[in-house]
Amino acid sequence: MDPLLDMRHVEIRYHGRPAVRDVSLRMEEGEILGIVGESGSGKSTLIRAAMGLLGTGGAVTGGTIAYRGQTVTGAAPDVLRRMRGPDMGMIFQNTGASLCPIRTIEDQLYESVTQHEKAQKAEIRARALELFSKMRLTDGERILKSYPFELSGGMNQRVGIMLAMALKPRLLFADEPTSALDVTVQAQVVRELMEMRRLYGAGVVIVTHNIGVVERMADKVAVMHEGRIVEYGPKEDVIGHPREAYTKRLMGAVLRIRRG
Repeated sequence: MDPLLDMRHVEIRYHGRPAVRDVSLRMEEGEILGIVGESGSGKSTLIRAAMGLLGTGGAVTGGTIAYRGQTVTGAAPDVLRRMRGPDMGMIFQNTGASLCPIRTIEDQLYESVTQHEKAQKAEIRARALELFSKMRLTDGERILKSYPFELSGGMNQRVGIMLAMALKPRLLFADEPTSALDVTVQAQVVRELMEMRRLYGAGVVIVTHNIGVVERMADKVAVMHEGRIVEYGPKEDVIGHPREAYTKRLMGAVLRIRRG
């Protein structure tokens, strides 16, 4: 069986300058992979490449990225559009800023889902309310009727989880989803992401500079520094017995999320 995500010797450049160099990663169905490192280490660039979202000036210039055996590097834009949502979902660092400020959450949800499947508005609303319920949010109706600016940062991030999971993707990318949140809300978001894995079997790639988040969530950990992976393996090995001085410094520099 093909792995859920398979990156082999990936190189990425922005405007001709190297941003990611010779990165190889592999994850299986339902796994959580944590990618950690300082700002500018290439973490977000790597997952944006997998989604085909590098933007102007960015390009994969070497290696391959495959989702369940299907190569996504160099895939046509319409192929990538079909894959985003039903196959691969994304939670951004600041969901509120990535949403349209003058449209309600429900309107944006409806547009997102109907790009990929035929469904009635009532059915889509019920799906969203079920997801909110799984996240222990009891005021889903209010959230759906709200505009992004009417919600807190933590609530917008949970909206981001709902939007990404509405099409039940097999692979969910989370790009610094807790970095702008206070510690209590960080813990809530982490629990909710883990619940999405438990309920729907989604594999999760979480990108963060906070090794405490990865320590709480991940099965495997990749440590990136200056565009390269300097350490990679099971969480217990990388966090419990780090080999590299950079990993040791990173682990000592951040707070950890307590269980509970």
